[in-house]
Amino acid sequence: MRYRLHTLHPRKDYTSDTTEVIDVDVVDPITAFVIGLEAINSSATQTAHPMACLKKIELVDGSDVLFSLDGYEAEALDWYNNGGKFRNNYNYALNGGGECRYVGINFGRYKYDPLFAFDPKKFTNPQLRITLDIDAGGNAPATLYLTVWASLFDERTISPTGFLMAKEIKSYSIASSVHEYTDLPVDYPYRGLYFRPFVAGTEPNQVVSNIKLSEDHDKKIPFDHGFQDIERCILEGYPLVREHYYFADDTSAKYLYIAPSTRVAGWIQAWKETAPAGTHSFYDGDGGKAEIIAGTVGENIQVFVEGAIPHSVLEIPFGDKQDPADWYDVRALKSLRLDVTGAGTATGYIFIQQARSY
Repeated sequence: MRYRLHTLHPRKDYTSDTTEVIDVDVVDPITAFVIGLEAINSSATQTAHPMACLKKIELVDGSDVLFSLDGYEAEALDWYNNGGKFRNNYNYALNGGGECRYVGINFGRYKYDPLFAFDPKKFTNPQLRITLDIDAGGNAPATLYLTVWASLFDERTISPTGFLMAKEIKSYSIASSVHEYTDLPVDYPYRGLYFRPFVAGTEPNQVVSNIKLSEDHDKKIPFDHGFQDIERCILEGYPLVREHYYFADDTSAKYLYIAPSTRVAGWIQAWKETAPAGTHSFYDGDGGKAEIIAGTVGENIQVFVEGAIPHSVLEIPFGDKQDPADWYDVRALKSLRLDVTGAGTATGYIFIQQARSY
């Protein structure tokens, strides 16, 4: 076979917070890891998106950090890297059900990219470290299941020049009218810069007034725009963020936590064998927090949602994402600074994707 799927970490259950350390003990080049997370619900009420249970995903080689994002960031990056598509998620947000999310850690521009792949032979002791927070999201799960697969090159011989590396640079508290300055690394070319201004219940564009990127103390300013300017003029080619959930509503408002974070719309259909007894309303969705209420009686329902900006993560791409020669090569710069001006209260997360060469 030219390619194969290897189970790096068989499905395992966890009932308490932990960090699972997984040795990457394969020798074939890896095009992607796929992390499967199943949150088994013990309530009909959702407290946060299930991605909150993936507190941190790291790929390390000793002290060298090769990938480091949380679950929200990793899934948003996977969405952007796959042309605006999630993987085969199954959002069964009912009591006793499982909310199943599948997140790709992509080392190439596309699946089985021969130019960019993670080659374990280039490293001493690569390990994947996944930190779980059992009940941080979902419907108060008491158990999580974790599975990790590796998509490998098998009989096809390749000579990758490097791999795509992603890291969170910082997290901080956003405040209105306050500038947050961040010195970004200039060691490898950038494929994308990502900013997540997050507060559940608020559109991300409402808490940020401007994003500025400055080279060598304003000698050149590649970006100096508002959040919505970048969203409308640079990300216009991406499809809407779409998801489907099973959920139980009630005559009192309940919250459903979703991936789209702005311009959200939702449609509800009863999920039962007989005709529905009442009406159901969908409202808001800003910051990934939707409000759902039943008119006369609560029922099991299907909810279809769509909107923009997955998990409040804004992408600033640098050129044609499939052409390495078109990416943002910062290696000749002395400094690269990000200046974000707040417009409200939220938590800001900054992360990057770079092409790291061997």
